[in-house]
Amino acid sequence: MLLAFALALGAACRGSDKVAPADSTIVVAATPTTIVKSDDPNCNIIGGGACGTAQVVATVYSKAGVPQEDQDVRFSATAGLLFKGTFSNPEPAANIPIRTDSIGNATVFLATSTTTTVTARSGNATGDLTLNTVQGNISEIQINLDTESPGCEDSTDLIESCSQEVCFKATAIDTNGDPIAGVTIIFKLQNNTSGNDTFNASFTPSQDTTDDNGDAFTVLRPQNDCPTECGGGKSCQGEVIASLQGNAFTSTPHQLTINIQ
Repeated sequence: MLLAFALALGAACRGSDKVAPADSTIVVAATPTTIVKSDDPNCNIIGGGACGTAQVVATVYSKAGVPQEDQDVRFSATAGLLFKGTFSNPEPAANIPIRTDSIGNATVFLATSTTTTVTARSGNATGDLTLNTVQGNISEIQINLDTESPGCEDSTDLIESCSQEVCFKATAIDTNGDPIAGVTIIFKLQNNTSGNDTFNASFTPSQDTTDDNGDAFTVLRPQNDCPTECGGGKSCQGEVIASLQGNAFTSTPHQLTINIQ
């Protein structure tokens, strides 16, 4: 009660919200976007049971696309608890003005036991994001070549042509060694520059949700600059990784060998 009163008093002393100008936009992001639930004693703040948390960031942009500092954003959620501070000692943050920082970000945390949609509002500008939940304590993400999906039979980590496609499968594993379904996996390329040569590639899709076997799939394709950057046997390299949003639980990198003549 005292905490709620103090928060209300602070808001009143500062006056009405400083809302975003007309034609502003809000983009909502979260880390992670798929919340893995576990039996944490702190879940008592939402009634007990299994729950998980995520950091939610709303960025306010002007009509010209410039991040806006010192704007008040109010958050709401269809389920769960929005808070500031720590999971073990939360301060309520739902429908309370949260000021944007120097790069236009207003930040809160969410604890939830079920899929929820978070909405951020400042003046007439609104943005929302749906966060999914899955049961299980994720402990590992594995990534391997996919040679079983249709059209992927010839996938290899030796890239010898700029028109070559390589299929990958990422698997989410829990602490018992069992697969986890419903986890959003992000695919990325890293350590892809050697000297003046860069191997650029795209993933289709760039993110995928794991199926009942805990598997997510993607196809890597070299980008159009491949002949210039890596053709003629230039020294190119690259590693493929799979992770949750925000690089949580990143897989061991899968090394690519690039030898394009």
